[in-house]
Amino acid sequence: MISKERRKSILYAFVALLFSIVLYFNANGQSVQDTLSGNEAYTQNVSDVSVQLLYDTDQYYIHGYESTVTAKLSSANRVQLNAEAIEDTRMFRVTADLTGLGEGTHEVPLKIRNLSSAVKAKLEPDTITVTIEKKVTKEFEVTPLLTTESTPAGFELNDLELSPKKVTVTTGDQTLEEIQQVVARIEPAMITDDGVDTRVTVQALNSAGEPLSIVSDPVQVTAKATVTKPTKTIRLYGTAQGTPADNVESYDFSFSDIEAEVTGSESQLAQLGNSITIPIDISGIVHRTTRNIDIPVESGLSITPPSIDVEITPVLKTSTENTSRSNSGNSGNSGGSTTSGAGSTPANSSSSTTRQSEETQSTSSEGSNESSSETTQSSSQPNSQEDSSEN
Repeated sequence: MISKERRKSILYAFVALLFSIVLYFNANGQSVQDTLSGNEAYTQNVSDVSVQLLYDTDQYYIHGYESTVTAKLSSANRVQLNAEAIEDTRMFRVTADLTGLGEGTHEVPLKIRNLSSAVKAKLEPDTITVTIEKKVTKEFEVTPLLTTESTPAGFELNDLELSPKKVTVTTGDQTLEEIQQVVARIEPAMITDDGVDTRVTVQALNSAGEPLSIVSDPVQVTAKATVTKPTKTIRLYGTAQGTPADNVESYDFSFSDIEAEVTGSESQLAQLGNSITIPIDISGIVHRTTRNIDIPVESGLSITPPSIDVEITPVLKTSTENTSRSNSGNSGNSGGSTTSGAGSTPANSSSSTTRQSEETQSTSSEGSNESSSETTQSSSQPNSQEDSSEN
């Protein structure tokens, strides 16, 4: 016979078990109900799921079908649902079995393979329409198609070249008969002001200019074209800027190049004129100095050479008489500057002026100029004052 204490223990155990069952169903009742009723707790739509075709790839060419579908996944297990939704961890695949079908157009049902038993899936659409043709291969010459023959800045494109010039096209036998030309279409976005240098996808077009289904080998060709840019030769002149040293009367400028070639649009070249003035900083220069100075051009233009070497030679003040003569000569000129016969731009800084070294200085105290093949821009006073005094 069971003792009183043992009966109490059994009663307590039964009550505890009853509470455990109640708590379990309270916590998991919804999940169990969903499972029993067939309703999954989680759902997710997965788009762009690839359709795999099962057919004889050596004999047939397939086209005219939707290559992707949408799969609606559902599962009570969130982890497994996510694994099937992500492409890198996905185990299932969608297939269309074409084996046993002949040439022509067919509607084929889609099937899901290798799907986890904990996940359900529904496809949209669940069938595809395919066209089956006999597989053929032929070599074609590729024709370039230009939607425009000029660059964004209006430069004219030269002859366009493709590499390779021929491709091998694989398609269906009926589609092959529709091919009028195989082309590489160069869109405006592929054209720059430097020309064309890009990879272009090969297309086959019918008589209406519509693309046909093909497989090209290679898939892309290289398209290249240069441009003819308007150019203009201009003269280079210098102008002194800055504050000369106290003991310097003027400066001679010697350029490594006196001409440059400017490239740009015709409208910009027309606005440019026939010369460019280069600002030369002479501040603090008391000895012969050579500097490399960039030639200034506005945006949209390019210049060759982009810079020149300028030899800057200071002409020192030699005597009070020469200084007086210089001041007297300057007083007869507007703005305190002179312009040499060669057309150099005068420097308007302090009392220094620019001139061309091709002129020979008339004052013997300043010494004779060096003979040079270079054309030298320098500062001097005009000889008209001396000539008038002699007369």
